[in-house]
Amino acid sequence: MKNGMKKLIALLLVVSFLSACGKKPEPTAKPTEVTETPAPTEETTPDATPTPTTAGRTHSAEIDAMTLKDRYKDSFKIGVALPANTFRVSMRTEVVKEQFNSFTFENEMKPDSLLNRDATQKGYPETNTEPVLNFGGIKSGLEFAKENGLGVRGHTLCWYSQTPAWFFTVDYQAGSPLCSREVMIARLESYIKQVMTYCQENYPGLIYAWDVVNEAVDIGTGDENGIRKSKNNWYATIGPDYIEFAFAFARKYSDGTADLYYNDYGCAGKKADIVRILAPVKEAGNIDGIGIQCHLSVGDNMRNAVYRTAKYFTDAGYKVQITELDIGTSQKGDRADLVQGMKYKSLFQFIEEAKRNGEINIDSVTVWGLYDTISWRSGENPLLFRMDGGIVKKEAWYGAMQDPNITSME
Repeated sequence: MKNGMKKLIALLLVVSFLSACGKKPEPTAKPTEVTETPAPTEETTPDATPTPTTAGRTHSAEIDAMTLKDRYKDSFKIGVALPANTFRVSMRTEVVKEQFNSFTFENEMKPDSLLNRDATQKGYPETNTEPVLNFGGIKSGLEFAKENGLGVRGHTLCWYSQTPAWFFTVDYQAGSPLCSREVMIARLESYIKQVMTYCQENYPGLIYAWDVVNEAVDIGTGDENGIRKSKNNWYATIGPDYIEFAFAFARKYSDGTADLYYNDYGCAGKKADIVRILAPVKEAGNIDGIGIQCHLSVGDNMRNAVYRTAKYFTDAGYKVQITELDIGTSQKGDRADLVQGMKYKSLFQFIEEAKRNGEINIDSVTVWGLYDTISWRSGENPLLFRMDGGIVKKEAWYGAMQDPNITSME
């Protein structure tokens, strides 16, 4: 290169450097408000405009524009467990109406919520076999379901927990001796009759499934047949056949519009025992299905915990429902969120494909809570939504929707 050309280049570099040193920095751009991604139009290709998530991942705009209930409308109902105060909070009800077509009362339909202690005690001995119930706590939820076209799972009629101890005593007083087998059988019948009759007469066809008996199988610490004894006043007053009585009464007072279910946790590890214990109930024609709770963690294998268990019950002649789904994680951060989403995707893939192939007879999947901070497992962030200035979809939601940009993980 000639000397003149070298000098010219050097001069230009000096001028550029001095100009840069004297230049004021550009102001930081004001962040734009996050807006909802519009639904894809016929002129656009949904996957060509992915929707970013807070974790920096992208998802199909087509998936993002859909809802859970629409995604699975041809496969099964999608439900959610709700506390009573949900129906007074519009932020929650809007998400419920948008995403779900079924719900379960988290607590309000359990015996300790429906039994009217004061009226029952004051009415004794006339109430000896006719306990007094109060349905005020479930009216708002049933009205919400009726007005918005949601089905309801009746949870639960007969459970060893959340049934008050006074209900089992001779005079309905805490600390009194337990009543006789005959009296308790009569109280069980009256309770089931009153609950089912109230719902059927006031909200016909709204409840599509009843959890008649909940968590009665306790292998290892139960009786010789595996039926729960510990802290189980139904067993203490009636005996192991309380399960058969409960289902017989539920069938007796059912108007035929709802299926009758047995519901339990940890079904993968005791599925053969559940089927064995329910055999006399099935032989009597008093049960339709088995509810698999599915309180899981990201370390669980979805094929073993869900698919194989549901198939086992189907093969035994039962309908199945996933009744209390959540998948917890002990980890935090974007990677933990993604793994959780992968697990949800695997679970929903298994059950949808198995339903399509006729391997499992499933008609409902219920997630046990709307968003993480109001979950009973809030420390494990187990649900599909989180609260972040509003109710926000998580990777778990996209996994449940089977977003193609999330890989399934058994």
